[in-house]
Amino acid sequence: MGDEGIEIVAELAVAEPDEKLIPTADKTKRVEAKGTIQPDDLHIFLREETLREIVLYAKTNVSRELGGVLIGTFHQWRGQLWIDVEAYVKATRFQNTAASFKFTHDSWSDITREKEKRFNDKPVVGWQHTHPGYGVFLSGMDMFIQNHFFNLPHQVALVVDPRADTLGFFQWKRGKVVPCGFFFVR
Repeated sequence: MGDEGIEIVAELAVAEPDEKLIPTADKTKRVEAKGTIQPDDLHIFLREETLREIVLYAKTNVSRELGGVLIGTFHQWRGQLWIDVEAYVKATRFQNTAASFKFTHDSWSDITREKEKRFNDKPVVGWQHTHPGYGVFLSGMDMFIQNHFFNLPHQVALVVDPRADTLGFFQWKRGKVVPCGFFFVR
């Protein structure tokens, strides 16, 4: 993988000039808005190291779908919800084809063990999967997964197309799952 994955992360998430970066309370971090973010959206903050891990994993198989879960924290302040996507746990023992990805009971067991081992009580704030060569959207099966396993207001879906080097988030808004922008933290 090496440098190839890091360049892809730069193409996917760091395409705009540095002067658009917003300083944070942590002086070592900067935030950059990606895509369209509405004031009433769930604000999603994705850390650079987490995105790098997701993209590197997505590139390990560009002929079949891969996936996992997003770990982090969720917050609410003055009616505004936001999540901080801090980590990623790859699914193992899943079912996949060139155009589908399904978690299995074994996947959930492995994810739960790995999450507890590495992240203690941090919650699952969403899931990620790839659409190699198919684009960024949620299929019928993806919507089934979102509706049945990630149906809390602060749980999102992230789709990565590792062939096209594109990605996109989806969030719950007014009872529907819709595409949305995110904040890239580096």
